[in-house]
Amino acid sequence: MLVDGPHEGAIAAQLTAAPSIELSKFYVLQEHHGGGVAAGLMTATLAAAAERGASGLWLGVNEFNARAQRFYGKHGFVAVGRKSFLLGTSPQNDHVMELVLGA
Repeated sequence: MLVDGPHEGAIAAQLTAAPSIELSKFYVLQEHHGGGVAAGLMTATLAAAAERGASGLWLGVNEFNARAQRFYGKHGFVAVGRKSFLLGTSPQNDHVMELVLGA
């Protein structure tokens, strides 16, 4: 799921590309991990962001989700900062990763 629009100030301050779109949801069923489905979905996602006129794409990924971090890194995303939030009453920390489109 891509989310257009202004980003909270703490996020916007970490990004280098503008305008930027948030990659909010990116999931593939576990039985399809490693089969190329996610790579195809990422290709389509990047094309959709570019079609919307974005210069960059950003996302938050859990600090302990090394597999997802490797996947995003493989597709050109780099860590640019952090964001914290509550999930119910549990504090969570995400790495903020950004991809500058056309770079």
